[in-house]
Amino acid sequence: MGARQCRFHLDQGGHSITVVWESRSRRAELLVDGKVLALARTAPHATTELRGEIADPTGAPRPFTVRLADLPDAEPLCAAVIEGRQYLMPLTPLTGREQWQNEPAPPPRTPAELLARWRHRRRHRHRRHHGRYRHG
Repeated sequence: MGARQCRFHLDQGGHSITVVWESRSRRAELLVDGKVLALARTAPHATTELRGEIADPTGAPRPFTVRLADLPDAEPLCAAVIEGRQYLMPLTPLTGREQWQNEPAPPPRTPAELLARWRHRRRHRHRRHHGRYRHG
């Protein structure tokens, strides 16, 4: 994968949660409602955690964590953990040229479900790219 910038986005409880990750500078930003709440340096092929807060309907703060996983030879994954529930954050376009219709927020997933989904995609991608040219 070449150097690039990725944006992950999730609308949750009336709040906009966004993570912007620059692979070349190894820097991640967490924004809530357009305001930067956390910055972090990321390590290659590692998971980085960013912490933030959103307000519930009564105005009480609800802390949450975002996990950004830089996976070797695969698209990065980003998930928000809010009140013990994990939400996969879809990759969204950065510019009008990259514009596509945003997907609805997926339902919460357990870490085991996310890992099983990632393994399935990785096996499928591996077979698709390497299955035809096996040397034996």
